[in-house]
Amino acid sequence: MKRDAVRLLLTALLLVSASAAYGAGFAVWEMGTKSSAMGGVLTASADDPTAIFFNPAGVGRLDGRQATLDLTVIKPYTEFSGVAPNPGYGVTEHLDDPLFFLPQAYYTQRINDKLGLGLGFYTPYGLAVEWADPENFSGRDIATLTDLKTFFLTPTVGYNVNDMVSVGVGLNLVKGHVELNRAIFDNIPDHTELGVGKITGGSDWAFGFNAGVMMDVGERSTLGFSYKSQIDLSFSGDAEFTSPQPPDGPAETALPLPALFSVGVASQVSDKLMLEFNFNRINWSVFEKLEFVFPDSPKYNEEIEENYVNTSQYRFGAEYQATPELAIRGGFVLDETPQPDEVMGPILPDANRKGYSLGGAYDLGAMTLDFYYLALFLEDREIRDNQDNFNGDYSSFTTLAGFGLTYRF
Repeated sequence: MKRDAVRLLLTALLLVSASAAYGAGFAVWEMGTKSSAMGGVLTASADDPTAIFFNPAGVGRLDGRQATLDLTVIKPYTEFSGVAPNPGYGVTEHLDDPLFFLPQAYYTQRINDKLGLGLGFYTPYGLAVEWADPENFSGRDIATLTDLKTFFLTPTVGYNVNDMVSVGVGLNLVKGHVELNRAIFDNIPDHTELGVGKITGGSDWAFGFNAGVMMDVGERSTLGFSYKSQIDLSFSGDAEFTSPQPPDGPAETALPLPALFSVGVASQVSDKLMLEFNFNRINWSVFEKLEFVFPDSPKYNEEIEENYVNTSQYRFGAEYQATPELAIRGGFVLDETPQPDEVMGPILPDANRKGYSLGGAYDLGAMTLDFYYLALFLEDREIRDNQDNFNGDYSSFTTLAGFGLTYRF
């Protein structure tokens, strides 16, 4: 029974920093419509208010006052096929496949020739995993529903050192909310299903920062560097059970969101065509284990190994100015998963992924309309040594689409 209580809390608190099946590990990169249309680049060419997220150095380069509103819609699909001994051959499960909505809002204002200010609101971890037919789902003792909402508020300063070099920094203020549903079993003596458990709760305020540099290299190329600091989330939740054990009560833990470093190069190869490449390195190895504290029931305290590994992302983007008003964009994404086989399961079905994006923008003068579509193809994973003894084959595919509006005052 102790393992059931710990696993329930593990699932809920893991999802405070997880992004289901939409970005490798915990990362969700689709925080701007223009960037998403170009495969997630902009470290070197952040030239709209989404620079607050992608490279705060770009804030100092933006003219006047600008506001961007973006919305991404996500449609996932994941199928699981079991193997012996658990859950067994012939078992086939799939996600409930709802739509998820990620809003973002950014505002920037130039103060003088050197200085620009900005404020961003975005939801980089606002996704969920919900398995179909939860009362009969074969992995219901691990998780049937996990839902996460996080909110980032980022005041930002950009400064132009000279005509070629700009720097920027932003402060991340982070809040999170999570909900988990799962079945509770008595593993001794006959694995009897006792009821369901539910955890809901929110994190304390957490803080981090973004920093960046942009440098012009000649007349047609730009280098960009950005860094997102590690953020440590302290989370407390309330557990409610329809079974008599484990007891209802509070639980606590701490989770690290890893630091991320990005380097990019953008080149205006012709009057109409711009290309950009970004390389991101994510310090997932900080996620070694989770330690749980049950203040009212200390006998349930436990730590669980996770042992994530550091990963890389490769992102390519292009923009072609077809007419003075219309820009056409495309991109390619290659992301590595940090998740070892032993922790791959119903909580977070993750895998290496490739993505292809297409989009564009239409300039209406004071206003620009942006749009994109992104198809993510996840590698099939054959899991045979899951730590919960829930083994099988996972196949996943995700589509994302977004619309954005930038208004210049």
